[in-house]
Amino acid sequence: MNTTPHIPGSLWRRIIRPPSTRLGRWSVGLAIAFFVLFPLWIVYAWFLRPIPRPSFFSDPLHAFLLLSAAVAAITSGIVGAGAIVAKGERSVMVVLSALVGAFVVYWTIGELLGN
Repeated sequence: MNTTPHIPGSLWRRIIRPPSTRLGRWSVGLAIAFFVLFPLWIVYAWFLRPIPRPSFFSDPLHAFLLLSAAVAAITSGIVGAGAIVAKGERSVMVVLSALVGAFVVYWTIGELLGN
């Protein structure tokens, strides 16, 4: 007796395949940019930062890496949500990139309100 639910093959392939819409591809690309920039910021901030600075913007590379990663993640979430809602994108990669963007927005708001 087979107890697994029947999922049509074409629907299953539409979910796990790469994004098919332009917005979906942009969303995944921006999420990849976040996952490249954020570790670079961590390496720079923890290991390579030469001297302590008085403000966030007095170290331009530090500010650039962190702000670029945050903007890429937040934009990825917005574009991914637009691809899901407006274009009917069903790729798991787009859903994950939208979740990454939502998490970064949540984290950013928490950091700003925490002080």
